[in-house]
Amino acid sequence: MKAVLATLCAGALVASAGPAAWAATSPFDPPVQTQKRTLPPAKDVAKTTLTCRYYAHFMVKQVDEGEVGAAQISILPIDTGTPKPACQRKNVPSEKVVNPNDWTGYVKGVKGDYVFLDADDGVNGGLGFAVFAASTAKKLFEDSALGNLKSVTLDGKGLTLRYARSYSGDCSLPHDGASCWTKIAAAAGQSAAKQPDCAAGYLKAKNDMAKGRCEAQKKSGPACLAAALKELDRQRWDDAPSVIVYDAESVLGPSGASTRPLGAVRACHPSD
Repeated sequence: MKAVLATLCAGALVASAGPAAWAATSPFDPPVQTQKRTLPPAKDVAKTTLTCRYYAHFMVKQVDEGEVGAAQISILPIDTGTPKPACQRKNVPSEKVVNPNDWTGYVKGVKGDYVFLDADDGVNGGLGFAVFAASTAKKLFEDSALGNLKSVTLDGKGLTLRYARSYSGDCSLPHDGASCWTKIAAAAGQSAAKQPDCAAGYLKAKNDMAKGRCEAQKKSGPACLAAALKELDRQRWDDAPSVIVYDAESVLGPSGASTRPLGAVRACHPSD
């Protein structure tokens, strides 16, 4: 009995039916089945979590060794009339592994024959995501979004995504003004839009940073805040590159991907 219990603890397997457990608000397809397995400790790895999500034509496998970003994400085809692939750490010949040079992060979801991955960490207030072809594990598209994707739909033209896009420029709108906006607007598809007022966003970020520095020093009161703000001014805080946020739509089709704005800029703040 003890041996049986030890085996179960070492390689715990949890299986759940996808549709019943899937959030009704998710824009992604519910998996037919999800299996999670905790593998025994290995050399230099305290714990490995193996997650396998099964869909009609393929399985998405994620290997998490407790570091930032999954150790491996791969896609295994499921042929009609053949047994589904086992949820195991060892790779099989038909397994297509996502190249870590293309993307590192975690499985976000699946829509049709597209696999979505999140970045391993956020940048400039947004979180990067990428879309991969399930048949090849090749990256088709990547961008950065603020919050969850609002919608993911499939139609005859391809895949359509709607989300709050977080676009990072390489110049400062408060410092460089119109010349900077011309560059950012052209790159973000906002050429017809009016230059946003970034003063409030920069001021809020500066105040938050000053407050955080005082808290880290275990100090409080107006004197510490004023000193921290003065130091940020000395560091030329307003020279930090600008990040703009706006609603966008991206379409992935046979000829590639295109992104267009669905509205004006609704937020502007300095980069991290």
